[in-house]
Amino acid sequence: MSSTAVLPEAATPTVPAVGSAPPAPAPAKRPYLHHVDLVRTMTFALVIFVHTLTSTTAEFTSMGTNGTALLFHSTRNIFFALTGFVLMYQYLDRPDFRATSFWRRRIKLVIVPYLVWSVLYWTIEGMWASGRLGDVPGSLDELFDRIKWGTAAYHLYFLFVMLQVYLLFPLIRRLVARTRGRHWWLLGASAALQITVFSLICYWTPPTGMAELWSHLYATVVPYQLLIILGALAADHRERIGQWLRGRGELLGWLLLGTGLLAVGAYVHRVLFSGAPINDPGSPFELTLLPFIVVAAISVYATGLHWATFHRERTPIMAKVVAYASNRSFPVFLVHVMVLFFLLRPVTDDGQKWLVAHIPQPLATLTVYVSTLAISLAVVEVLRRLPGSLYLTGRPRLPFRPTI
Repeated sequence: MSSTAVLPEAATPTVPAVGSAPPAPAPAKRPYLHHVDLVRTMTFALVIFVHTLTSTTAEFTSMGTNGTALLFHSTRNIFFALTGFVLMYQYLDRPDFRATSFWRRRIKLVIVPYLVWSVLYWTIEGMWASGRLGDVPGSLDELFDRIKWGTAAYHLYFLFVMLQVYLLFPLIRRLVARTRGRHWWLLGASAALQITVFSLICYWTPPTGMAELWSHLYATVVPYQLLIILGALAADHRERIGQWLRGRGELLGWLLLGTGLLAVGAYVHRVLFSGAPINDPGSPFELTLLPFIVVAAISVYATGLHWATFHRERTPIMAKVVAYASNRSFPVFLVHVMVLFFLLRPVTDDGQKWLVAHIPQPLATLTVYVSTLAISLAVVEVLRRLPGSLYLTGRPRLPFRPTI
């Protein structure tokens, strides 16, 4: 679907009043980065896959499931790196940047969907599914507690962290701009902070007064700051990075394999020899996973860049699919956990999930994954055409019929 702008035949130029300063030129629109669409599409597709995997397999007893999910947890970090990259690419060198204007434009696209979907998930999954729907009016304190930590559904902390990124972005932008020429020092300081934070999460027991905050540290920007800074710096040095990545696919492949084996091997060792639980909620913040997170982020970016540079023009159908998926990735992320909930709600007489019990693995997981994607996209197409789409999906409303 495309649209063309129609200009009047004779436009009268605007003439400034005598003695007034000429209007400031509008900032030039930056070139569209098509590889970002593929990075976004890949990242969200993998996020939904890991949620499907853990929902359709033995999440609490299978080392195979948890070892695989451990690697896929890097997707949250990749998306925060992508966020830092996109924001910095759009705003770093804009002389008209104002923090208040940025917040007013950006935050509403996240905070309203966050609040709407928090209420929906809490009402349906938290209250209706457990037979407590009648308790809703008297349980609003419970809803508020979930909203303040992003726990109304297990994926909504993601939006909660996004809000923090937007709030902090003006400071990050100033930091990147003022440290130009010393960005290696900034990256080194961020890496040191990241190692310290991961070490504290895994090996330090906080005092009682910090217990609540510490248990919800995953819902703060702190454990993801390195990837945000990495993405922001990559935007400022994208040309040099693109040149460096060219021809290094094999190197990245070996690094991805080596760091992945390190992360999974360390996880297996912790479970077998150190008494760690199979389903360890602290696994995504293990120091041994950090190298894989960084290499995975670079590899996904390199994949998107390679496709956009060498293959996009020769694969027009894929290009359209990627653009479509990227445009709908955020609302699909919002919706997919609800779709998973209803797909897996029917159970057998002995309490097993019906789909998983009647379809052999790994076909059951693949079936649920494809079904979740398809139904989520269908729901999003409806939501995008409703009044208030901007607040339901974070995206503008689409017309009911395509415009020609």
